[in-house]
Amino acid sequence: MSRIFLTGATGYVGGDVLLVSSSAVESRQLAPFMLVRDSHKVKQLSESYPGVEIIQGDLDDSNLLEKEARNADPQAMPVLLRPLQKASTSEKRQVSSSRRLESDYKLIEKATGSKLIRKTIRSNPKRVVENNIISQLADVRTALLVVPLIYGSGRVPVHQRSIQAPKIARCTLQLGHGFRLGAGQNAWSNIHIHDLSDQIFALAEAAANQRSGLWNENGIYCLENGKMSFGELCSLITAEAHSQGLIKDPKIKEEIDAEKANSMSGHAAVLWGTNAVIESSRSQAQLGWTPKAPQLSNEIATIVKSEA
Repeated sequence: MSRIFLTGATGYVGGDVLLVSSSAVESRQLAPFMLVRDSHKVKQLSESYPGVEIIQGDLDDSNLLEKEARNADPQAMPVLLRPLQKASTSEKRQVSSSRRLESDYKLIEKATGSKLIRKTIRSNPKRVVENNIISQLADVRTALLVVPLIYGSGRVPVHQRSIQAPKIARCTLQLGHGFRLGAGQNAWSNIHIHDLSDQIFALAEAAANQRSGLWNENGIYCLENGKMSFGELCSLITAEAHSQGLIKDPKIKEEIDAEKANSMSGHAAVLWGTNAVIESSRSQAQLGWTPKAPQLSNEIATIVKSEA
């Protein structure tokens, strides 16, 4: 059995990965053990996952992190990367700056796309963790996952809610009418939390099985299952809120600017007003990963109901 060291297990993404990983304990494939800071959450997770070892500590304890990482069997490090906040005039490079509400940039995950991702990370010194990951030598296998808007309910008792779509739904209900930021033509790719967890677990299995050709220079993965403009997302949420009898009008009634967006939700001008379009291919080809969860449009009713 291979031991997997999991950090972030009390978060939205990490918690869902924990559920998928813990199921492998029963089949004797993988044995996850996790780092948890909060003693209350230690108790919660111990009760929910009695077969999973918990190490109490935090990410500031570098000695503890090094010690426990060395106790893991697959020497591989999957890391999630949210869209890079860097303006560019080059097509096929992700993303509009936080001051621009409309652009046409995108990021692709082909051979040249991976090089562009690494180049963009290296040119952005604020991406400390990502720069550290891509600079690792070959004896430490790393995988960098570029992820877009994540949706769907997490399956652990601690954090089960994503940010972007649920927050739009909550603000719509608080305002009492539909809204959108600017013209709403900007778009993000998206992925269901369950599909994302399956991909991370697939990488953990690949590391445990000593698979080569998937790491470091070859270890950048863009993950998505379609895209949607924020104008369409706001319209679907508005129509669904009306259908559930939560607001009076099924149509968008207000167009807000970046300043008002940020007053409604932290960093909303970036989270609702930029473009982050990616295309996945390597996960399907190299790991046999296929998105299976419902698409974002099919989750709108659940998102609105959960925010009511």
